[in-house]
Amino acid sequence: MKIKTFILGSLATRAQRWRAALLSSAFLLTGFLLWESLSLGYNEDHTAIVALWLLAFAAYLLAVAPAARPPRDWRMWWRIHARTATLVVAITLLAFGLRVWNLGGIPFAFSGDEASFALEALRVLRGEIGTPFATGFLSQPTMSFYYGSLGIALFGATPAGARLPWTVLGVLTVPVIFWITKRAAGKPVAFAATVLLATYHFHIHYARLSLNNIADPLILGLALLFWDRATARGDAREWALLGAMCGLALYSYQGARLTPLVIAATIAYRLAQERVAWWRAHRRGLLIALGAFLIVAAPMLQFAAFYPDEFNARVNQMGILQSGMLEQATRQADTHPALVLFDQFVRAALAFNFYTDRVVWYGLTTPLLDPIFGIVFLLGLGYATVRVFLPPGNRRLFPFVVWWWGATILGGALTESPPSSMRLVTLTAPTCVLIALGLFRILGLARQAFVKFPTRGVVLGVLAVFAVISLRTYFVDYTPRRIYGSVRAEAATALAPVLRDLRATHKFYFLGPPYMYWGFATLPYLVPDADAYDVMVPLTAPAPADWVPDDKGAVFIAVPERMNELHFAQATFADGQHRLFVSPAGYTLAALYIVER
Repeated sequence: MKIKTFILGSLATRAQRWRAALLSSAFLLTGFLLWESLSLGYNEDHTAIVALWLLAFAAYLLAVAPAARPPRDWRMWWRIHARTATLVVAITLLAFGLRVWNLGGIPFAFSGDEASFALEALRVLRGEIGTPFATGFLSQPTMSFYYGSLGIALFGATPAGARLPWTVLGVLTVPVIFWITKRAAGKPVAFAATVLLATYHFHIHYARLSLNNIADPLILGLALLFWDRATARGDAREWALLGAMCGLALYSYQGARLTPLVIAATIAYRLAQERVAWWRAHRRGLLIALGAFLIVAAPMLQFAAFYPDEFNARVNQMGILQSGMLEQATRQADTHPALVLFDQFVRAALAFNFYTDRVVWYGLTTPLLDPIFGIVFLLGLGYATVRVFLPPGNRRLFPFVVWWWGATILGGALTESPPSSMRLVTLTAPTCVLIALGLFRILGLARQAFVKFPTRGVVLGVLAVFAVISLRTYFVDYTPRRIYGSVRAEAATALAPVLRDLRATHKFYFLGPPYMYWGFATLPYLVPDADAYDVMVPLTAPAPADWVPDDKGAVFIAVPERMNELHFAQATFADGQHRLFVSPAGYTLAALYIVER
């Protein structure tokens, strides 16, 4: 017995030593990569730094979590969960189809911001951006451009190639929302929320864009999934993954920074409810999560420390407190700042029920929910908020409530021009959960009044109605109107196929400034390597004869505001061909005058 005890004690001691060595290695590697990255420039290759970063997290994960778990009986799991898993997969495939069908053509315009993201991704592929641990276009983390480059590398520099990686993130959000909602509110509500999200036009739209906004609900959803599993199981691996997701949030759109704030608020809520008992039960896990956060976030935290203005540039530009917009609005309206803030809050909070989007990134001319489901949503929001904040409280629903209100305040009320849909994308997930909650509260009352109330049939019917309304809103009403992306983006997208065919044999003269320049990102992305020249001064006389080279033809491209100048090109080159581009909505986009050599 003594020998057995000695052997077991020795093995335990050896395992502890290995864990200590791995833990020390994780933090030493993190410190080393931070030190080494200081000597590397923005455009220098950071491959070794990225490898050290991944190795540091892997070492940390091995140090804090068991190397092996008891094997799971997957046959038994399938027998128990086959029906649920099949339905979730079916809904996810539906979500994929709705988001990937005609991805390059819906929405039609490939906007300037989308194209700028894609151009940054091309810079990654060309080695011109060497680090994923900095910021680039619009102060967005360069990690986004690294991820976006995967689609272009696989499918080419097309709108669909640039959009597909973000579409994948949008689709993955659907099963994640099922998992976290099932744990918080039960399987029926989870299925309803998942169908709602899969068919919700707001989420479908942003999942079809080459922008990183759509990552927000996925990152926060995964963080809440790991949070719930960690607190329920006490599993060190889940705690580490929770911390990792909070750290990873710093590498995406600024809206993802809500993730650690929601987790922190949820921790505070649980401490207020259960006090010392909860702290004693989970303090080790919280420490593990903090360590994982520091390792994953370390490179971006270092960048923020050295370049705070670049790291917070978008927040400083768009935040009404940071930019001075609150003071300016108060002065212009001759009112109290509190009234301005209240108006901001009301506009953001009622984006789904009353106010319409104020930006071209979506620009829907109706609120983000139709009137019927808008009322159901308000019921669900009110019910969940009351349940959370009135004793004894509902810790399962709290993350969804703080998610919705937190994003509404930080991404809506405290930013310029609410409601601006691109800052509210993260709300797509909790909004669908709250609609499902409201729906089942109504059905619960109906079951009390009518014993034989057909709950399942009504739920399926309501979900079908939502899907029809939502899909009709997006694909039938919204898409043909080409609201998204501005008229300039629509014009550039319409011109691109023709110009791409002419670029090898023609020189382009762009009669656009100051209304539009060839550098408008959609054109350089969709028509790369073109011999293009911005005609800055309006033509007031026949174009010079030498504008058509001996070895090439020429194309004069005019925006509507300068279309009358094309006759000066025709005065010199009489044998050209006119082409007019008109939007299906009836307005003129641009005109070409094509001169052959």
